[in-house]
Amino acid sequence: MSFLDVTLILFLILVILNYGAHRSVLYPPFIFCSMWLLDLIVFRSGLIEVDPVHNNTLAIVAAGAVSFSAGGLLAGLAPRRLLSIHLFPPKPKRTPHFLRNLLMVILLCGLPVMFYQTWRLSLLGSGDGSILAQARGAMVKAAENGELPDQPFVLNYFTPIAISISLLLATEKKDKQFWIVTVIAFIGCILSTGRGGFLLLISGLSTIRMLQTKQDSLQSAMRLLRWPIILFLTMYIGLIFTNKNTEGINGGVTGIATYFVLSYIVGPLAGFDVVVQQPAKFVVASSHTFQFPLYLGATLHLIDYTRPPLIDTFVFVPFPANVYTIYKWYFLEVGILGTLAFLLLFGFAHSLFYLKAKQGGRFSIYLFAPSILSVLLVISGDTYYDIGALLRVAALGLLYFLIGAMPFRLLPTIKVSQIENPHPESSSV
Repeated sequence: MSFLDVTLILFLILVILNYGAHRSVLYPPFIFCSMWLLDLIVFRSGLIEVDPVHNNTLAIVAAGAVSFSAGGLLAGLAPRRLLSIHLFPPKPKRTPHFLRNLLMVILLCGLPVMFYQTWRLSLLGSGDGSILAQARGAMVKAAENGELPDQPFVLNYFTPIAISISLLLATEKKDKQFWIVTVIAFIGCILSTGRGGFLLLISGLSTIRMLQTKQDSLQSAMRLLRWPIILFLTMYIGLIFTNKNTEGINGGVTGIATYFVLSYIVGPLAGFDVVVQQPAKFVVASSHTFQFPLYLGATLHLIDYTRPPLIDTFVFVPFPANVYTIYKWYFLEVGILGTLAFLLLFGFAHSLFYLKAKQGGRFSIYLFAPSILSVLLVISGDTYYDIGALLRVAALGLLYFLIGAMPFRLLPTIKVSQIENPHPESSSV
């Protein structure tokens, strides 16, 4: 039995234990270990040619999963009384229709601007591909040159804002405004030329649905998630032929789709193995782990700091890969023990988010929904470091719920009780 097989067995045990802890597919340690179990199964299957991974790399990955799971266990010790405190009532006393309509109109006005900016960006691209392919090429080039933050505001923030507003509206009810905003967010994901937006939108809405309906057990989730998963895979594979260079890949449509999907799953692990075996080749010129406090200090002119490039260096495993799982930067910056400490912290904090969302608070559910993306992406990269994104999401949610709770005449509202029983006098005898 190889060390890879032993690691597979360990992850299978961790998946079972983590599911048994809360019997929920939304429990972050369960998702963390499930993603790595999927990664190792694909790696072990030999469906795609990939460089072998050394035992010490597998040991680091396994130790990180144990550490993340331990953080979840610690979070389980938190007092339930504390977790049941809500900033806003679990069920709104009134539905802020004016605010929902206002946000919908703002996004409707912003969508043509997003179309225009994407078209303008495509003019900077090269080649004879589609507008999306050329826009993607220009965006990657800007990221490599450190110019992506200088792109127009709409290009950088329209899609994340639209997704956040869709999640906000979903915490209250699925009405006409919600569906229009969700379609706008979906179109924004296409125009952004990436696949992360689709995963964020679909996983976030699915998380809210499971929490609201209490269908987060494995059996219930398998029924509820069938169509969201099919939708994501359809868009994921479809965008491959829209903004990826598929020349030189054999097997037709099926072969190309299989290659890209499988390489995205196993490539980062093989890339991280290169980092572990040859760390001297990966010089840390700028901190990724402590990016938020350092960038904040630089913004306040307290220190000098330049953020690391968004596009990482490529290695060949043997196909090109430039993402290195959640582990790379922590391994390079703080070592193995520091990596395990960070994963313990992430497992603890994320599990607290989960336990708070399970209590049913709208704001807690809204905050937890987009955080699912971080644990879904652990096999490819790290987004736990991005505290700024979390703060932006939280600020938008606080503003929405605070303004929506104000009984101003400027914000005409309809009480939920009136919707459920529009003629209360008729019910009395």
